[in-house]
Amino acid sequence: MSRPLEYIPDEIPESVKQREIENGHQGRRGLPKPPVYPCYKASEPIIVDGKLDEQAWQKAAWMGPFVDMEKGTSVEYDTRVAFLWDDTSFYAGFKLEEPDIFGFETTRDGRVSADGELELFILGDGVYYELQLNTLNTAYEVFWTWFQPLAEAGKLDRLDGLFKTRRAIYGNLEDDYPGRHGSFDWDFPGLQTAIQIEGSLNCRSIKDQGWTAEMALPWSGWTDLVHSDRALPPRNGDTWRMGCSRVQHWRDDQSLVTRSRDWSICQHGKVQMHVPDRWPYVVFNEQTIDITINGG
Repeated sequence: MSRPLEYIPDEIPESVKQREIENGHQGRRGLPKPPVYPCYKASEPIIVDGKLDEQAWQKAAWMGPFVDMEKGTSVEYDTRVAFLWDDTSFYAGFKLEEPDIFGFETTRDGRVSADGELELFILGDGVYYELQLNTLNTAYEVFWTWFQPLAEAGKLDRLDGLFKTRRAIYGNLEDDYPGRHGSFDWDFPGLQTAIQIEGSLNCRSIKDQGWTAEMALPWSGWTDLVHSDRALPPRNGDTWRMGCSRVQHWRDDQSLVTRSRDWSICQHGKVQMHVPDRWPYVVFNEQTIDITINGG
């Protein structure tokens, strides 16, 4: 049985609060607080095959079900996510209920959001990482950098370098955060991803069960996210902000998409994932999942 989240105290370390204030991520009034997630060490090697059949996944705390990103209301299909770690990597597992599994995008950094897809976001120091993954295991990766912290620190050379990036996109969120730069030239070093489908793929006439996804992000690839004294791998009690979402599409009998919604771990108040103050707090614990659950 998965361990419930209710036992985690709703208290954020003062050091984390201060970092939130300095980065301008103080949170949104009137919305529920994002959850605090206990990320325990895996007690066995994790094989990234999409099956999520290791005992560590069975005993991990699964966040969910996801809710409507804008309204925070219940949604049609169950979605859950869990995290684990060891001295080598950080691991994320997803379980998605889906009666109509489909996917067509096979080009890396292509339009995977047009298919059924999931998303993982990791907030670093003035930067953050975005990963999207569809039912064909096609990845879309973007490394985002906020302009304002660089400008305030006088790091104009880094700002200039951003605008010379070969493949990039730019964004600005009204009333949320300053402008940002997203680079497609950066791929997470050593990233492993895998999916498993329970049902059919691209067969509208067959009712499917859903699909699962599994990913490993080696700590050696996190260095570009850290511009402070954060440890890699994390120390006991270290806290990171990480967000997860799902883009859900419904198709008609002609396999045409007729409706779409975005779902997330907690309510965002708008259809927007690029708001780190709505991402859960992931607190790393050096105890293995077996010791924690069994009380050893």
